[in-house]
Amino acid sequence: MAPTNSGTHGAAHGDVAGAAGGAGKIGRGEVTGAILCGGDGRRMGGADKPLLPLRGVPMVAHVAQRLASQVRDVVLVANRSEDAYAALGLRVLRDATPGLGPLGGIAAALAASDAPLLFVCPGDAPLLASGLVARLAAALGPDDLAAYPHDGTRAQPLFLLLRRGAALPALERYLTSGRRAAQGFVETLGARAVDARDVAASFRNVNTPEELEALALES
Repeated sequence: MAPTNSGTHGAAHGDVAGAAGGAGKIGRGEVTGAILCGGDGRRMGGADKPLLPLRGVPMVAHVAQRLASQVRDVVLVANRSEDAYAALGLRVLRDATPGLGPLGGIAAALAASDAPLLFVCPGDAPLLASGLVARLAAALGPDDLAAYPHDGTRAQPLFLLLRRGAALPALERYLTSGRRAAQGFVETLGARAVDARDVAASFRNVNTPEELEALALES
């Protein structure tokens, strides 16, 4: 799927909208940011990956710092190491239903938030772009339930902006049906895909010790 900058169609039509698709400005005070810190870290020897150090601080701290300026508040969703995450000074939500993958964390964040919108991202994406939330919000049309970036090669459904009130019951229905795929969920929402080719590095996550070492050596 080749990204377009039309901003006139949502992902249900196979297009990728530019940042001008929305109707009305959404401010950061309307958005809670949730960082998903689940996963078993198998390729990291079982380590809790977001807590691994990058340039002297936990990788998730880089994510939180980049996200904090874009949203009203930041929470972490974790299914282990809660004390270590709490030591970062952020509210920690428990992913109370193991086995649901990232969507379980998203459900926990949706249920706990009182903001009109929720932005979620992984805890191992320390290059999160500083303007990503605003870009998704600008593209979110009045009838859109969600928006996510497309990096020019693939969709990135775990960097997702959701209208909380409508998204939570939709996600509960999706999970009850036995489905777990994040891309399938955004498709059921008719979510808007947003061109993010120019910030593709934002979606680079760290899956192996070698990738972490290489990122640490970059300027």
